[in-house]
Amino acid sequence: MDSISLINNLSDLPTPVALIAKTGECLTSNQASKDLIHKLGLEDCSNLLPGDLLHRLLGNHPIETGVYEDVLYSNAESYRWQVIAAESDCYLVQGFNQTDREQYRAILESSVDGVYKTNRAGQLIYANQALADTFGYSNASHMIDAVQHLAWDMYTSDADRNEFLHRLDQSGEVRDMELQMRRIDGSLIWIRLNGRALKNEENLTEFIVGAVHDITAHKAAESALITAEDKYRGIFENAMTGLHQSTLDGRYMNVNPSLAHILGYNSPEECIELIQHIGKQVYVRPHEWLKSMKRLRKEGFFTHNEVEIYTRTGIKRWVTVSNHLVPATDAMPEHIEGSVVDVTDQKRSQERIQHLAHFDNLTTLPNRVSFHNELGNLVADVDEGDLSSIALIVLDLDNFKDINDTQGHITGDMLLIKTAHRLQDFFGHRAQIFRLGGDEFAITLSNIADRGVIGSQLRELIALLSEPVEFGNSEIRCTVSAGIALYPEAKDVIQEGDVQQQLFRYADLALYRSKGAGRDRYTFFAIEMQLEVLKEQEVEKELNTALLSNELCLYYQPLLKSDTKALIGAEVLIRWQHPERGLVPPFEFIPIAEKTGLISRVDDWVLLQAAQQLRTWLDKGISIPSLSVNISAHRLNQRDFAEYVHKVIGQTGIPPQTLCIEITEENMITNLENVRNTLNLLRQYGVKVALDDFGTGYSSLSYLKELPVDKLKIDRSFVMDMHQDPQDRAIIRTIIELGHGLGLWVNAEGVENEVQIRMLRELGVDEFQGFFFSRPLPLAEFAEHYLISHEPSLA
Repeated sequence: MDSISLINNLSDLPTPVALIAKTGECLTSNQASKDLIHKLGLEDCSNLLPGDLLHRLLGNHPIETGVYEDVLYSNAESYRWQVIAAESDCYLVQGFNQTDREQYRAILESSVDGVYKTNRAGQLIYANQALADTFGYSNASHMIDAVQHLAWDMYTSDADRNEFLHRLDQSGEVRDMELQMRRIDGSLIWIRLNGRALKNEENLTEFIVGAVHDITAHKAAESALITAEDKYRGIFENAMTGLHQSTLDGRYMNVNPSLAHILGYNSPEECIELIQHIGKQVYVRPHEWLKSMKRLRKEGFFTHNEVEIYTRTGIKRWVTVSNHLVPATDAMPEHIEGSVVDVTDQKRSQERIQHLAHFDNLTTLPNRVSFHNELGNLVADVDEGDLSSIALIVLDLDNFKDINDTQGHITGDMLLIKTAHRLQDFFGHRAQIFRLGGDEFAITLSNIADRGVIGSQLRELIALLSEPVEFGNSEIRCTVSAGIALYPEAKDVIQEGDVQQQLFRYADLALYRSKGAGRDRYTFFAIEMQLEVLKEQEVEKELNTALLSNELCLYYQPLLKSDTKALIGAEVLIRWQHPERGLVPPFEFIPIAEKTGLISRVDDWVLLQAAQQLRTWLDKGISIPSLSVNISAHRLNQRDFAEYVHKVIGQTGIPPQTLCIEITEENMITNLENVRNTLNLLRQYGVKVALDDFGTGYSSLSYLKELPVDKLKIDRSFVMDMHQDPQDRAIIRTIIELGHGLGLWVNAEGVENEVQIRMLRELGVDEFQGFFFSRPLPLAEFAEHYLISHEPSLA
């Protein structure tokens, strides 16, 4: 396909794409590029490119795909331009907008209010500088390291902490909770605490995000207004909080300089003169003022009423208003006294946090959290009679992993974006669309229960999504499979408990029935699909037999020293050679083994087989530094695990240091004390310990302080995009520096290309592992490629 046709096929991408001739001429560009040119007031699409990149494109030496440069435009937007295809006389380049990510970080870091993130247990995970300043810490990192448990280090009352968590559990959020907390120097301050629960798939609070506003001065001002009338004027004039006296018909009688400033006036006098009616001139929604006045007349006061206001120049800001009604006296008629606090920065920070928590970054669709919340609302609407029915559709792309593996993750990401756009174009406003993760999407249709109508729409949709998509010089065709569950039709088989979770499971069962029937199709959930549960039981039974009949086997993925690429070990991975179904991958049986408790027997089998293989190699004079064995959370938390490892070492006679136990953060959640004791015993026996998937868990740093670990394995999710994402590189650099600072060996998983290798070497990683070097291999192939041919270097 020629380049002009190529860019025409990319015309509907949301990111700018341009075809640049080696003469510097822009041959053509898509609509997104033209929109950006117009927005920036540039003459030609070649003017969009960073100067260094354009200079390289015009040079005599060919440029490889993947090369990129960053540019900051005059309007402060930041783009990364990357060469995605090259021909003899031109290059195809694509721009990626990085502004939002940086803006999100900037908003959080520059917020005047403290922003935090904690886990349920009270561990502080994130803090911005404003939070550190509020509590007297020199910087955010110092605060995160110093605060080990909020209830002990900062709360002055256990009742406050319990009340905060109780309100989170009840409604999912806490707004404007006032309490006292302790600064680093021991002094107490008043704060206004906001929080929102981020829940996991079991609808349990896993993390808490929110904002903290120091209201010590505000509290002092309120107290002074009530208890010290003789000092009222000085406090009134100098308070940081906006204060006022006003009439019940909406006119200001008195305002302080802070309130005049909040409203955009030069002086209190100017504010009083020009505002003739607070509700009509100040409130963005005047009915909210009327509502607050009714409440004031009925109850006599209200506090922290959050409203949106206009400033004098028409700019919108968010404030919290607290008012109380003052009865008439000889000196003053009945009037209102109150305070106004500008919470615009806090509000915007919360909105950004909310967006990040509920929307998918890649496709901008609502994410899994939003899906489960919305599905619960829809089920409730049906139960209450507001909706007649729901059709829940779950679909995913067939063989998407193969596309990622063969075409690369950039192509995979572009395919997901294209799929999201096609879904939105097809349904418009008729449906709600969600990305659940990976290549899985969910769609909800309201008030449609006719299977014929739904089936007709799905046939059209599947045909649309199966149309080929062209990327670079290749054409990709990816079919989709779908499963549908209808409510309240499925109500007869839904058991007591979480209705939306069961409804989703039914749609998921139907999806897998579609995949099992050949993919590229849809299936409606039927009661018979509950037989899937019986199938799991059958797998459990067969796995028991497999353990006794030697149907399981080990595959080996090499671990290579980063500077020499010399073999320094291998990770062993289990496979199941089923007598009828052939090679069964672990993701088909390991979850069932974990669910049924068989995983402990599987772990012990793998450990013994690995040790026996080490013994066999040693007896043949072949030396391999170590074999790494993954151990499940279930087995690691059993008290006899360390003794079993010691027994295996004694039976096989292998050197203990040739055995490495790999664990993940999940392994330690159940009983940290028990895990610590187990790992200390392993250390005494001479066995190595590696912490796998490091960086993905919020408590990993605390575990490093608690546990004896020899190696950190950087999670592949950071390595995957490190050549494109500076944040991933920064995280990897931090992990390597942390590991080396603690005297630990650092491994990089998921290495797939030369660019990653070069960057990882520059950052100082010790060990490589990934498909670039080798996939997991059967024993014979591993020995042939890495032991027999390299035997002299291992002796």
